[in-house]
Amino acid sequence: MALQAETLVEEWLNKNGYFTIRGIKEKLNEIDFLAVRRSDEGEWEYVHCEVQVSVRPVAYISKLTKQQMEKLGVKSKTSAKLRNSESLKDSVKAWVEIKYTSDKKKKLRSSVIDTEEWQYWFVHGRVKDQNELEQISSEGVKLVAIKDILQELTANATEHSFSAASAGDLVELINLLNEEE
Repeated sequence: MALQAETLVEEWLNKNGYFTIRGIKEKLNEIDFLAVRRSDEGEWEYVHCEVQVSVRPVAYISKLTKQQMEKLGVKSKTSAKLRNSESLKDSVKAWVEIKYTSDKKKKLRSSVIDTEEWQYWFVHGRVKDQNELEQISSEGVKLVAIKDILQELTANATEHSFSAASAGDLVELINLLNEEE
């Protein structure tokens, strides 16, 4: 599902005027998308976008730290064991660091465009715990639901109507569902 979701996100970003670089990678450090566009006011917008879409979530988005694993008595960083608000806050903070704010990610972004003005976006599907999304948002990450992206694409409610990425045909297929017989 990751490849399809990323393809749709790229189409959506491009149709909204963003120039995108997808899957920029250096060793183990990867960024799903870097997107840049000039706003109507003439200012540049810089977006670092991560995509993690699930339709039937069984685990949390953020992984547990080693200390949390010991505290909860679990053997896996991806344990689905219920987390209290403090544990959730700690795991989300570590996840945001890994995905967006670490020195390695800053270095990777600045190798493309050297600015500190990056916005952090997270595209998501359904989640195990809505509180986790609230914690992610509180860390300064803009949340974008894949459902909203699909609605914009199929309603042709984007800035541009042209097909911009390889998902153009996929969007047309989805539009078949909305057509009246």
